[in-house]
Amino acid sequence: MGKLWITLIILLALGLVVAGGVGGHHVSTQNDFCITCHAYEKVSWDHGSHPQVDCLACHTKGFFTDKIQGARKVYLMFSGQVNPHHDAPSQTHPEKISENCSACHLSDDIRENDPDFYREHTEIMAGGRYTCLTCHGDNGHDPALQALRFKAPRYTQ
Repeated sequence: MGKLWITLIILLALGLVVAGGVGGHHVSTQNDFCITCHAYEKVSWDHGSHPQVDCLACHTKGFFTDKIQGARKVYLMFSGQVNPHHDAPSQTHPEKISENCSACHLSDDIRENDPDFYREHTEIMAGGRYTCLTCHGDNGHDPALQALRFKAPRYTQ
């Protein structure tokens, strides 16, 4: 009977871990989760050129990378090393951001309906020397609104 209880406890613990992981994933992929730290970016996005697009449509590098980086950012914030309401956002993955931009802006539909736009942009980006952010540095956010967070941080370190 002792082995049955141990097995049940292990199964219950595994079930809780899986349920917590699934729930945590669902919560952390919603815009409401992102804006708990990135409110100024959300406001600038809402008034930028892509308000209908979710945060993760542009800010993702893959499930495991995102979860590891997300946990790292939470640690840096709670340890006082980063202040998301004041520190400049990083542009450490312009190639990945360009891949995400291209998924919509250089799609097959764009190639068929606006071949000049498609050709011009694929030629510019050929070879990896230029990314979308090279010319479109505002990356969909309203720069004036995004800059407000530097003038009015929510808390100081």
